[in-house]
Amino acid sequence: MSEPFSARLKASTAAIHDEVEHTTFMVDLMEGHLDARAYALLLKQYDVIYGVLESKSREFAEDPVFAPFFDARLFRADRIAADLAALDGAELPVMPSATAYAAQLSGLERAEQVIAHHYTRYLGDLSGGQAIGTIMGRHYGLPATSLTMWDFAELGKTKPYKDAYRSRLDRVAATGGDEQIVIDETMQAFRLNEALLVDLTEATEQRTVPVA
Repeated sequence: MSEPFSARLKASTAAIHDEVEHTTFMVDLMEGHLDARAYALLLKQYDVIYGVLESKSREFAEDPVFAPFFDARLFRADRIAADLAALDGAELPVMPSATAYAAQLSGLERAEQVIAHHYTRYLGDLSGGQAIGTIMGRHYGLPATSLTMWDFAELGKTKPYKDAYRSRLDRVAATGGDEQIVIDETMQAFRLNEALLVDLTEATEQRTVPVA
């Protein structure tokens, strides 16, 4: 029996996924070596990125390849904007890498490319991303009212949702989609994320508290 596409996609991107997770900015943020402003700076970049991703998702909502993945309950843009307002982060700068990321999203022309970014962002938010809200509250004293981006209660339990999402990935070819395009664009999505986190590392390095 051939390996399911969702498993091949995960395996194909495992190395760069690990690199992104261990970028200095994310390690420092998650270990409590930065501050609430650094988290707000990350959100500011997401404010740019998710707005474009969600616009593109709506554009492809009726495409037979992308339609199984469209779910407005996943959308984060409004929550990100509200969280930024709660954190007084609306005036924080947008990194060049975030602008480049948004430009890449805006230029997507294939449903498979949209799936790749949809998968990278939302499955990440529903997986490792779920720890971020808890950790931001613990390390930086942020209230739940400024961490609503990570609240997916509307979906119910996340594991069944993620399992169903992966099953939809496994049917991409059956809907006429090209699996290799999904893999290639997912690699690009991780590269864009990595570039963003490198920019954020440089922007916050003078604020990092040395580990004892």
